[in-house]
Amino acid sequence: MNKIDRRLFLKLAAAAGGALVARPNLTFADDGEIENVSIAWTSDPVTWDPNQRLAPDPQSILKTIFDQPIDQLQNLELAPNVLTDWELADDAMSMHVWMRDDITFSDGSPMTMEDFRYTFFERIQQGDEIDLVVGFGVVSDIEIISPTEGIMRFSQPFATPAQWLSFSASFVISKAYAEKVGIEGLQTKPMGSGPYELVEYERDSRIVLKRRDDYWGELPAIKQLTFEIIPDATARLAALESGNVDFAVELSIRDVKRLQQSDRFKAIANPIARIIYVTVRADGTFEDKNIRLAAHYAINKELLSKAFFGGDAVAIDAPSIPGMPGYPEDFEFPYDPEKAMELLAQSGYGPDNPVTIGFATTNGNFTGDYDIARAIVTMWEKVGIKTDLQVITEGQWYDLNATGKLPDASLFVWENGTGDPEIFTGNMFNADLPFATFRRPDITAKIKPLFDIADYDERIRKYDELNRWLIEEGAIIPLLQAIQTIGFSNQFNFQPWTNGWILPSAITKA
Repeated sequence: MNKIDRRLFLKLAAAAGGALVARPNLTFADDGEIENVSIAWTSDPVTWDPNQRLAPDPQSILKTIFDQPIDQLQNLELAPNVLTDWELADDAMSMHVWMRDDITFSDGSPMTMEDFRYTFFERIQQGDEIDLVVGFGVVSDIEIISPTEGIMRFSQPFATPAQWLSFSASFVISKAYAEKVGIEGLQTKPMGSGPYELVEYERDSRIVLKRRDDYWGELPAIKQLTFEIIPDATARLAALESGNVDFAVELSIRDVKRLQQSDRFKAIANPIARIIYVTVRADGTFEDKNIRLAAHYAINKELLSKAFFGGDAVAIDAPSIPGMPGYPEDFEFPYDPEKAMELLAQSGYGPDNPVTIGFATTNGNFTGDYDIARAIVTMWEKVGIKTDLQVITEGQWYDLNATGKLPDASLFVWENGTGDPEIFTGNMFNADLPFATFRRPDITAKIKPLFDIADYDERIRKYDELNRWLIEEGAIIPLLQAIQTIGFSNQFNFQPWTNGWILPSAITKA
């Protein structure tokens, strides 16, 4: 019933090549179980309501406590999870879904189609402020046929419900629990059907999870999982090398290479379904198309890859990833600083008379972010673009964008673990959604009809055309396919996922 469209798979490689409280001693049971694993992580979830934010970094943490209707295999192939089967109607106006009958939440209550309907329909209808509305705002009803069978109905053609049901924020929550604790309770006291329960929490410091031995699915080997929140990459590395943690994420490529030569540690650089890019505003200084295009021509993407990722990060010229549907394979936007200066001169600017723009970046949110931003500042200065660089957090980026206060440009990352261009271009440029930075009515008018196209080939062709046009319009500056870096103790084996998940089930005894 659930037809997997292999054209949606990304052709990505699976892998290349503050003080802390002392964690419990690591021990292995004879049956391969692991008593404790500790991970140095970049940031705390902004909220424990798993439907509230689409931000990529908390997803691995949320996935330990909650379950998604549809899962993803290592290569992004969709796989049954809460849902055993799904069948999209030919006109994309409905999708029939079937659910397992043996799932329980951690409070012992069973999961049924009532919970599915509440999560993906009722929460939106009652006005909960959740990012889930971005994917499921077109759901007009979910008809419950039985406790394990239902039909999702849509107000317009919806070609990608299965992809969205496997994407960020798409976690099934308990209707009874939500009605009992309210919005505040969902945000502060998580209760899900996943393999772990939250047993200890210190905001911006520590998350301790205990395995549910009554979990309905396959049990991970790890009994206790701890996330130590350490924003600074150097401190995360120090925590790993000192033995305070077993895993550390988002390390520099230089540190990854060094750990790979160690007899105590292992490390990977994993290309993932995420892009690094520079956002552009359509107003202010960047209302001038010459300046927007000059900013793109001035950036040497291959040099950024070499300097900060050892050349492993693939340079991109569209808001997507090579090999992904909708990526214009024969399209190229070259590095051309002379062209950049020519365009700036047409608008009255140059190295001796620079134009000034605001530029924001995170620091430690993803590998090399702050250093990449500083390198871009240098490249821009050479052609006549002066920047006022400021450091913000990921959460501040969303707040600034929502209030229209984001600077002219910002260095950011965008995750799309589904492999569909709707969740890249469609959501990045539709001004009716909360993520667009380049907001113009003509662009929104080009994008919105694409959401209604049921025919797969036609939809992908139109996204291909749109991506070309957006780059030529200077609406975004794509840079690189993101590289996930992870260092870990040689006592473990770890299997990375193309979508960047770090799953307890992927960690095993070496």
